[in-house]
Amino acid sequence: MESVHYYWHEGEWNVPRILRIIPMPFAQIICQIPIAAGQGDIIVWTESSTGDFSTKSAWEAIRQASPRRQLLADVWHRSLRPTISVFLWRLFQDRIPVDARMQQKGFSFPSKCQCCEAEETVSHLFIESAAVQGVWQHFAAIFGLCLCDTGSLTHMRNAAKYRGVAFSTDSIILEVQRHLRTLIVRWLAPSPSWFKLNTDGSSLGNPGLAGAAGIIRDSAGHVHLAYQFALGTGTSVLAELTAVWRGMELALTHGLAPLVVEVDATTVISLLQSRASGNWEVQHMIMRIICLQQLLVADVQHVFREANGAADHLAKEAASLQLTRVLHHDDITGILRGIICLDRQGVPHLRRG
Repeated sequence: MESVHYYWHEGEWNVPRILRIIPMPFAQIICQIPIAAGQGDIIVWTESSTGDFSTKSAWEAIRQASPRRQLLADVWHRSLRPTISVFLWRLFQDRIPVDARMQQKGFSFPSKCQCCEAEETVSHLFIESAAVQGVWQHFAAIFGLCLCDTGSLTHMRNAAKYRGVAFSTDSIILEVQRHLRTLIVRWLAPSPSWFKLNTDGSSLGNPGLAGAAGIIRDSAGHVHLAYQFALGTGTSVLAELTAVWRGMELALTHGLAPLVVEVDATTVISLLQSRASGNWEVQHMIMRIICLQQLLVADVQHVFREANGAADHLAKEAASLQLTRVLHHDDITGILRGIICLDRQGVPHLRRG
């Protein structure tokens, strides 16, 4: 049995040798795997994302896990602050100390809502009272219901009960707005003589049908090329990294350098900054990107999703339709052309955060 080295020649896959033992469809899949030349073989623990052994990953591999509960997964989602997750967990477990709950525990005192004469229960405090109904209607009209509003309701209820602060629709809305901020973001053209590559990856299900895409523009906002790659079934991390890798390879082929690369996935930025560490399944791709960075004098930066609209549109289309193609200026039409025109004119987007 030959080693992988036998099928590798001068930094590339030796396709004729591969085709001697593997049919064309499978050979094409193998040849799409990027390999970092000059890097020695390493031992990989496949049960962890980093490839390093840990007792935690070993335990996860052998334990009998309970069925996943989507509600709890949403409550403890990493995008939520821990204080919000703890509060939501207490809410769903009926552990909020409203008057009715305290009476169930044996405390004897009259129950009274802080905004009306009704009994103070969890459902009344968060759903039924007139003041709270006004809060939900106000924010539903702006951006839909927001779970974090329940924390503000509790905060204002406690302020009314124990400090005598007015408990009303307006006061709750002001409390929520105090925690919200609006950012104005827009696509910014690169400096003269530089090019900008915006990339994005899409996975419809993560893992699911995946696609990678990007677009390269100059300092005047003119498109030099755009691209889409169908990836079959894959994860969002794979799609995001493939988008960067393919885009930088195309930039090198067409002489589009120096280059600013913008990515809206913070995970990709972290993987590239860590260099030697990261998800072992995409480690070769990470090393190839780092090599291309040096060749292109490329600066990889994070960008908000709202300022990455063109790449986002291309990636979703690549994933859903499984498209693989390279586009030039005259090939761009429809919605994508409109997004590019708005970017070139500096039209801003609002980001709620």
